[in-house]
Amino acid sequence: MKIAFVLIVLCCTLPLALLVRRYETLTRIFWISFGAAAFFMTSIPLLDIGVVNAPDGWVGFVYGIEISIVDYLAVVAFFILPRHRTSWLLFLPFVVFTAVAATSIPNAANPTVASFGVWQFAKMAFVAAIVARACAFEEVPYLLLRGMALGIMAQLVASLWQRFGLGFAQAPGLFLHQNTLGMIAHFVLYPFLFMLLTQSRGTIWNGLVILTVLCCMLLTASRGAVGFTVIGIGLTFVLVALTGLTNRIMAAAALAGIAALALAPATYLVFEKRFERAALTEDVYDERAAFNRAADLIRDDFPTGVGFNHYTHTLKRYNYSQLAGVHQNEGNINNIVHDVYRLIGVETGRAGLLSFYALLAVPLVSAFFVGWRRRSMPDGGLLLGFGTAMLIAYLHSLFEWIFLIKQVQIVFAIVVGMTFGIASRRYADETSIHHSVASENTVGTLTFKAGALSK
Repeated sequence: MKIAFVLIVLCCTLPLALLVRRYETLTRIFWISFGAAAFFMTSIPLLDIGVVNAPDGWVGFVYGIEISIVDYLAVVAFFILPRHRTSWLLFLPFVVFTAVAATSIPNAANPTVASFGVWQFAKMAFVAAIVARACAFEEVPYLLLRGMALGIMAQLVASLWQRFGLGFAQAPGLFLHQNTLGMIAHFVLYPFLFMLLTQSRGTIWNGLVILTVLCCMLLTASRGAVGFTVIGIGLTFVLVALTGLTNRIMAAAALAGIAALALAPATYLVFEKRFERAALTEDVYDERAAFNRAADLIRDDFPTGVGFNHYTHTLKRYNYSQLAGVHQNEGNINNIVHDVYRLIGVETGRAGLLSFYALLAVPLVSAFFVGWRRRSMPDGGLLLGFGTAMLIAYLHSLFEWIFLIKQVQIVFAIVVGMTFGIASRRYADETSIHHSVASENTVGTLTFKAGALSK
């Protein structure tokens, strides 16, 4: 049944591509849907189909050869977009990391399961490349962000019902776990915060999105999500202030301070309810530290890696959790180390970890370097927002492995694609966007600007 559904959808690819290419309204709906889709994949099964699945009981960060709605939309976009020469060097770390991870497949205990992770990262690179090509159109990043904003608003509706209707201490929204919502929210918050502080248009909309994200963060009752959000907001105000203080920035800073004071009691109540149900016992038993010790033991014994998606299998097979002093209950011995970098190092070895660092660093450096050069332009503010979002997500990943979940990976790939696409634009005058000359290259009614398309 699943295969038949996939084949039917694939047969509709070219007709859909022709319709999207022809009609302005469909073009905009298409890119808004592209940005929103990852937020609904967990709650709508047909948006994410497993063609090949892992064995029952297998624990990992991916559970099959999966085809999602975002993959399909990326294929449709491939047929409708003109060529946009984003430098292939930007994507080289993605290719290298995927290739290094693939070398561990033959030696893994279950090569098929190891291939699932490689498939996921290959899809991520494809999505990022398609979004980079699409962002030659100046309107596309804003359409994608609008979709992400609508997705986070749906998460807030679900979270409010879970918190006040169902009595959840930690609301996951439409995802399976609150940490997924907390991680993805970073990628929405900071671009909109930079737009609020640096652009005069869309003030009410940007403020509404920011408030929505902050409420979602609060309802997760995740210490990591809330703590790193505070750090990220502080970093945002510092970066914006360095570009030059304005009345708008100072007014926003004052409002942020007032909002923080107003939300303080609600924050206290949310965390009080969480710790009433699950009190902190880290002074007696530090579970994260025990997980880290187990991961370090595996890494020392398998310096070339145990294979993608094989962390928990190796942990259980060789009793590493017991050796590391992890409490021996079913949840703990099936858990994954709460540090994405340790997890990647254990599964892909030192070479994989180094290439993973490069994969993360290239879009981060591109966002901050080009964003700072264009800080007087709207594009510059967007890039600085993307860079801040990535930096905070990377820091948060020191305490979570959730960065490898497919929904987070998709949103990350979209942000990376927007970063590469915008950074690859060329302007006749780098100091002023108003001096660019319009080009007549169009898809639907979205138009390349003079500087939107690299020559």
